[in-house]
Amino acid sequence: MEESSQNTEQHQLAEDIDVQVVNDEANEHSGKGNAASYLLPLLLCVFLFMGFALEPVKSKKVSRQDLHEEVSENSDKTPKVNFSALLAAEEFSKNLRDTIYTADNLWLEFRIDQQRVYVHYRDGRTISYPVSSGIPGAHKSVDSRPGLFAIFHMNEAHKSSQFQSQLNYFMAFNMGVGFHGLPGTGYYVHLGVRPSSHGCIRMRNDDVKELFRQCKIGTLVLSHKGHTNRTVAFAPEGFKNDAEYTKEDYINMLAYNLGSIMEGKYFITPPKRFIIDGTIIPKSGVNVLSTTNIPEKQMLPFAVARFETGSDMLDDSKFNSTSQVLEPGLVTENFGVTENDSISTGTVQLAVGPEMIKKYVHNPLGILPYFPPNR
Repeated sequence: MEESSQNTEQHQLAEDIDVQVVNDEANEHSGKGNAASYLLPLLLCVFLFMGFALEPVKSKKVSRQDLHEEVSENSDKTPKVNFSALLAAEEFSKNLRDTIYTADNLWLEFRIDQQRVYVHYRDGRTISYPVSSGIPGAHKSVDSRPGLFAIFHMNEAHKSSQFQSQLNYFMAFNMGVGFHGLPGTGYYVHLGVRPSSHGCIRMRNDDVKELFRQCKIGTLVLSHKGHTNRTVAFAPEGFKNDAEYTKEDYINMLAYNLGSIMEGKYFITPPKRFIIDGTIIPKSGVNVLSTTNIPEKQMLPFAVARFETGSDMLDDSKFNSTSQVLEPGLVTENFGVTENDSISTGTVQLAVGPEMIKKYVHNPLGILPYFPPNR
């Protein structure tokens, strides 16, 4: 009996031990599961935090480096703003041109240096033809010269008074010089290659015939060697002149516009915008000058500030008004704009006189020489 009871107690003790082991293993697995469930989100948070935290650190390092470089290069803490540098004055000035506007549907560009004539159309098309111009220095020959011209005479079958030769579809634009063809085709080999005429602009007969039918009296002809200071553009649709200008008005405006650029006052006395009447252009042409003559920089306007102070605005008897004018020298000192680069507003007048017209309108090469007819 005692033996049976003892066996029962031992059996019960073994079961209790097995249950405890099972519980311990379960707790162990549960603890591992709980630790894994906490560890994974924790690691994820750490990675996210490091991702957000590292980027500002990098940006701060870059900004500090840039700041260090900027301070080292500009040790002077005085604020300076160079208006000429901000506007890239040198590049801007070099690209300035006096724009001549036309209301026609086409205008001609004669490139002496390329021995070609370009026909510019309002719809954006450009057609070019090979030509051959005057031989410089040859016997009874004149060199083609730059200028803004306009066709003033047209004749389908013109007879040269100098050489007694037939000129087909002759269109004069520069004194006795014009576009034309000749009988035969032997001269075609020189077209677009080199000058071969006594002064006129030779073209293929078919080309000059086509051009003749499109042009009219007053069609603009811009002749240059690649560095003209005037250019031609089509006036916008609907644009009209402010008034009915006389020939003298056109000449004055031509002088005014080019003068504003050449005298460095483009910002102070801006050019006037108008449509040119080609029939008023002299037969000797209008001066186009050269881009090599454009000043390096254009003067910039500045306003003169006036400051007023009062001792007591509530008591008129104690009011004492004083004023201070900001001297131009202070503008130079604070903003880096020299007296040659700037001028006070309200003190500039670009007067157009005979000397200015002679300088910016009259063609400097003068009238072409006359050669008597061959006998």
